Amino acid sequence: MMIDHTSRLWRSHTLPVFSALFFTALLGCSSTPEPVAEMAAAKTSLVAAENEETTRHAPVAIDRAKQKLKRAETAIAKEEYEEAKRLAEEAQADAELAQAIASKAEAEKAVNELENSIQVLREEIMRARSR
Repeated sequence: MMIDHTSRLWRSHTLPVFSALFFTALLGCSSTPEPVAEMAAAKTSLVAAENEETTRHAPVAIDRAKQKLKRAETAIAKEEYEEAKRLAEEAQADAELAQAIASKAEAEKAVNELENSIQVLREEIMRARSR
């Protein structure tokens, strides 16, 4: 009878302890993985965005993207993967913003050139009609 009581007592105290240890270990295994895909996407976006037009029209956004990518690399070295993932995603967004700003500026330039061409054609038509 004494063995049965000790066995039940042991199970009633050790089961919660082992359960807590198991769940703690399980939580430790579910930490954020290294953001490999996010870093690759950010680097690809930055390489695609780095050109003369983007540098001229969106230097702040390009610079911000480069700085955030460097900070993400530093965070990875420190194994701060959540921070690295966030920074990589922000770097990608900044690089894409820089591309959009440069594209908009180029489109506006093309529109202005087209409007100038139309104006020149109108003037030539008016001169031809007045003769």
